[in-house]
Amino acid sequence: MQSTIVSLTAKDGRNEAAQLVALRSFFASIDTMRVSLNLDVEEMLLYLGVGYLNTERIQQIGSNGYITSTNVSSVADFMKIPKETARRKIKRLIALGLIENKRGVVVSDVSRWFAFVRQMPLCTHQTGDAERR
Repeated sequence: MQSTIVSLTAKDGRNEAAQLVALRSFFASIDTMRVSLNLDVEEMLLYLGVGYLNTERIQQIGSNGYITSTNVSSVADFMKIPKETARRKIKRLIALGLIENKRGVVVSDVSRWFAFVRQMPLCTHQTGDAERR
């Protein structure tokens, strides 16, 4: 296997280096959460995905929104994984008490879910005028 050498200009190099540091932090955060909850990576991502889908109403109408349940098919579509895999992994998350099945799946403790999300160093990509400043 041959390595590829990549050369970046100074400006692009700083930007790329910052993105790589952020990516490393993202993986470290996922691993920390995964270990603390005793999950595999796919289960951890499903937990985050279910919470994300549960909070769509908050995202749409602001802090006065509410948590809504979702179904396994929606989770599978959102995560782009087979429905049976989502069902099996969600069943384990329910057994661990992280998710409940109440007319659909919902995270058991929304405050805990948000606490995990706040720990994640999420990257934002700026375009247009913001990049020129």
